Amino acid sequence: MAKTSQEFQALMERVLSGSEEAAEELFREYEPYLLHAIRRHLSKSIRSKFDSLDFAQDVWASFYTRFPGKVSFHSAEELFSYLTTLARNMVIDAYRRRNAQRRDGGREQSLDDSTRFDKHGLHGNQQTPSQILMTDEEWTVFLRKQPPVYRCVFLLLREGKTHEEIAGKLNISIKTVARIIDSRLPGGMS
Repeated sequence: MAKTSQEFQALMERVLSGSEEAAEELFREYEPYLLHAIRRHLSKSIRSKFDSLDFAQDVWASFYTRFPGKVSFHSAEELFSYLTTLARNMVIDAYRRRNAQRRDGGREQSLDDSTRFDKHGLHGNQQTPSQILMTDEEWTVFLRKQPPVYRCVFLLLREGKTHEEIAGKLNISIKTVARIIDSRLPGGMS
C-alpha cells in the first residue's frame, strides 16, 4: 500500500475505465490488508460460522457496485479506510443476524449431540471420487468420438459458456450449436 499519490490516482483511473488488469492489481494490493481487518473484527463466537473470504468478496462486490462515479478517493489510505469500514459493518451485521437467530429459538443443533439422527447414516448426495473419475473417463471417450468442431462446442459448453458465447467464439450460428448439442447428448442440454 506504499503507492505514491500519482500512482494511486492513475490506478484508480484505470479501475474506473474498466481495466480488468487494474482491478486485479487493486485486489492483490488490498486483499491481505482487508482480510486482516475482517479477521480482527470477527469474534470467536462467529469465526467458525463465517469465512473471512466470504466477507472480503462481499466487500469487493459492494465496492464495485457502489464505487464507479459515486465516490472518489484521493489517497490509498482513504480507499483502505473505506474498505475496512465496509468490512467492519458487514461483520457487525452478520453478528447481529446471528444473535437474532439465536434468540429466535436456537435453530442450530449439533448432530453429534442429537439422539434423533444416526450421524453415521447421514450421507451427502455428492459423487464419490470413483464416480467422478469414471465420469471423466466417459467424457474423454465421448470427446474422442466427436468431430473437431463438435469437440470444441462440448468443451466450451462444459466450461459454462452459453450457446451465444460458443457460437461467437467458433463463428457458427446459435442454431448450429443447439443442433450439435441436441444430436449428440441424450435428451440434449439446450
